[in-house]
Amino acid sequence: MTALSLILPCYNEADRLPATLATYLAHLPDGPDDAEVLVVDDGSADATAKVAGAIGDARVRVIRTRPNHGKGFAVRTGMLAATGDLLVFTDADGAYVPGDLDQVVRALAVAPVAIGTRGPDAAAPLVRRVASRAFNQALHLLSDLPFTDTQCGLKAFRREAAHQLFGRAKVNGFAFDVELLLLARQLGLPVAEVPVRAQSRFGSRVRVLADGRRMLGEIWSMRRDLDADHRSQRRAYV
Repeated sequence: MTALSLILPCYNEADRLPATLATYLAHLPDGPDDAEVLVVDDGSADATAKVAGAIGDARVRVIRTRPNHGKGFAVRTGMLAATGDLLVFTDADGAYVPGDLDQVVRALAVAPVAIGTRGPDAAAPLVRRVASRAFNQALHLLSDLPFTDTQCGLKAFRREAAHQLFGRAKVNGFAFDVELLLLARQLGLPVAEVPVRAQSRFGSRVRVLADGRRMLGEIWSMRRDLDADHRSQRRAYV
């Protein structure tokens, strides 16, 4: 059993991954029993897997999936394959510094799930900021979740909570974060919110308008399905 597992979901990240791995590996404990990094290459068309394998560090494991399924699938694959007592996933572009990782891990002392919460990104273009704000408002209305930032790419879990959530999760796309938090609420798992600061990175895979519409549709469907499951379970106990 490993103390900490860090999962990096990747899709065509050959250019950005080496710097991210170097940063985290320099920060994490040296022994493979203390920390592992799982690079999940989700159907990349570039040399992502090759680059990760060339690192030559015993703490790094590479998992390849084909074809490309989506970030939710990649994170779920890594979480269920990880051996850590504490499990964290974050973005392969290095948007979050190791100090942020430490903060969400520390929060697991008080809650089985810890999520990063970002402030406004002043460096982002105005159009993107306006679109993101509108999307977040729509997301809150649809999901009825109380959290400030459901989509932050830095989340941590105690092992038992990770298996409870990712063993039930089904969403492969970007809406998987919301699904996890809806499942956590359904299972009665407390969630800690941790302020973090995301650094803007060139080459984001998220298209605010196109992906936002798709995510809202997925959230509507999953909320309807979860509510139906909840009503069915209540009737079973009557």
